[in-house]
Amino acid sequence: MLFLPLLLTLAHALSAPADFKEVRKQFVELAAKKDQDALVALWKANPGIVLPVIDADLEGSLKEQETSAAPDMQKVKALHARALFGAECARIATGHPILCDYAASFVGWNSEQKRQFRDGQKVCRAATEALAKGDQAAALVKGRECVERASALGDWWGAAMGYDAVGRAAQALGGLDDALTALTQARILNHDLGLLDAEYRELVLLVDLCIAAGRWQRALACVRDAQALARALGDAEVGKALEAKERTVRAKLAG
Repeated sequence: MLFLPLLLTLAHALSAPADFKEVRKQFVELAAKKDQDALVALWKANPGIVLPVIDADLEGSLKEQETSAAPDMQKVKALHARALFGAECARIATGHPILCDYAASFVGWNSEQKRQFRDGQKVCRAATEALAKGDQAAALVKGRECVERASALGDWWGAAMGYDAVGRAAQALGGLDDALTALTQARILNHDLGLLDAEYRELVLLVDLCIAAGRWQRALACVRDAQALARALGDAEVGKALEAKERTVRAKLAG
């Protein structure tokens, strides 16, 4: 799912991410040598870009099949093999199986499922565009469709995007429970996928939703996790706002 919809655009400045090109270069070199230990170490040092680095091979393999009249299937198989190796190393590095499942799902799609994947990307873009235009009802419908399509394929990146769109749209429409449910699912998926920027933005929203719903203990858990990511991402401004919210939450819990 290597595109950047508006719903994943940073709402505020965060610290610069690790250099994608350099990590990608190291990944290709280490995978060629089947150096599992070194690649596990690379993933541990750069958790936030593991998925995009691996996905470049997956999307590259699909592009080769879509754009060539006579696809180089040896190239496709090589890209698949490298992505699967990278995903297995990511599982070892993180303890999360989701990247293996994502890569294995992608590699195993038949022609119809590949078409469904591309259609799902279009639905996700439509949800994003609807959010940007303030058409929350359309965003809700398209976001739910995105979740359904992506989940059926094992496209967990797409599913996370869909849940995010559903949560934001539901929040705008006043559906606190629906928003909490969807944004929590998005947060969990993005956490396991290593997409910390996305998880962070969802946690910030979850803090406000829990406060609005009077779910004080849950709000405390969310605000703690959000503060940890604010520190990790160097977001001092939002970090201060989270500290104030934590004081409010603790005061409510103290009765």
